[in-house]
Amino acid sequence: MKKDTKLYNMIMPIWLLVIFPFTWVVILPLNYLIDTLVLKLTMKKLNVEKRKEIYKMTILKTWIYGFLGDFIGAAVILVVSWGLYDIVNLETAFGAVVEQMSMVMLNPFDNVFSFSIALIAIIVASYFIYLFNYRFALKKAFEEGYIDESTKKKIAISMAVFTAPYVFFLPAPY
Repeated sequence: MKKDTKLYNMIMPIWLLVIFPFTWVVILPLNYLIDTLVLKLTMKKLNVEKRKEIYKMTILKTWIYGFLGDFIGAAVILVVSWGLYDIVNLETAFGAVVEQMSMVMLNPFDNVFSFSIALIAIIVASYFIYLFNYRFALKKAFEEGYIDESTKKKIAISMAVFTAPYVFFLPAPY
């Protein structure tokens, strides 16, 4: 049986627009600013000393690893939205669920499946943001004695929670 390819399969949600060059001009500095604010405010709240030195040695890595975590979360959405949609028979019950999940590309609030996929993608991205910050971005500050293990973990958690890609919940303009 021939599967119909629907137009919404190709429409990109607003969060995916970052792959277009003109949006990088806005997205990169904005993301850097958000990462800076979260990092500095978290260190201040934790009463971390030598914040300026820690900031200098970690912000670039934090920023880059944040994007990497976001892309991993986006991959979750892409695999479900495009990968499963193309290989599953849409006439079956599972196919109907996959078709509903693919709506995450248009509007994550369209149905419970789409919302669940967007939420899972955000959680996955957050986990990787935490992991990358904890293992790599904050490593030098820890090794040089600027922060202890507990502070490193708290900063990594803060970065994961406050810089998670919540824009995955935004509907695509169509």
